Amino acid sequence: MTGETKVLYDVRTEEAPVGGTIVSGIGGVLVGVALLAVVWGRRDRASRLFALLWIVGWGILSTVTAVGVVSRHREAKGWLETRDVAVVEGAVEDLSPATTDRKGIETFRIGERIFQVRDGQTKDPGLNRSSVRGGPVRSGARVRLHVHGPLILRVEELAPPPTTPVPAAR
Repeated sequence: MTGETKVLYDVRTEEAPVGGTIVSGIGGVLVGVALLAVVWGRRDRASRLFALLWIVGWGILSTVTAVGVVSRHREAKGWLETRDVAVVEGAVEDLSPATTDRKGIETFRIGERIFQVRDGQTKDPGLNRSSVRGGPVRSGARVRLHVHGPLILRVEELAPPPTTPVPAAR
């Protein structure tokens, strides 16, 4: 593994993607607050209790989900730090791009190993941006991947091999 490389993606340089979880949590809590405002003046305690449980439930669910995402992201950073990763190197072949709707799966092969990039997913740490949305994997590119199971944690672009032999030094 020699030669010049350029880091195209590294899970350690990005924050845990919890923005969507926080936004949906706030949205769920706000629905509960609106529901509580509607039923507050009623004599029926069950309606108010339901609205309060809705607010608390959404708040807890969103918090637990966000903490889980952050925890898995931190764990993935640790795998790179402790070198608990496999390294796969070679040319990207058989690239099948994802769709542009952030719901597709991009697949490609390096040597005999097949990889997937689940475009836009935030549940698992690692690469989640396909080539159609500016991701680092390109057909024919020579790359080095650092992976833990199915998760791609680092992508490096390798310098192409020299096209002409380098003259020997005298």
